[in-house]
Amino acid sequence: MRRTASSRVHRRTRAGSWRTFERRFCPVDGPDGATYWGREQLPRDVDPRLVWTIVDCDGKLYVSPGFHYVNRIDYVLCGNPWTDDDERQPDYRYD
Repeated sequence: MRRTASSRVHRRTRAGSWRTFERRFCPVDGPDGATYWGREQLPRDVDPRLVWTIVDCDGKLYVSPGFHYVNRIDYVLCGNPWTDDDERQPDYRYD
């Protein structure tokens, strides 16, 4: 079987930077001007693909696509939706 360059999938193996996250997904400031949103502050009919969860992992903060509840700190609402590929990739650092 011959393997071509197009058959290989490049996946990130480490967390992305906050700067990259900002460029790709365009976080929206919350009602109080902060980047993070409490659950009660998110619009009721929000598209789940616009929501990222800030999670604490061994004292470091990351954003992970979608709604998560374990180790959750708050949420980040974005202008650009995440994709299925983003869901399979490592998270982004929240710093």
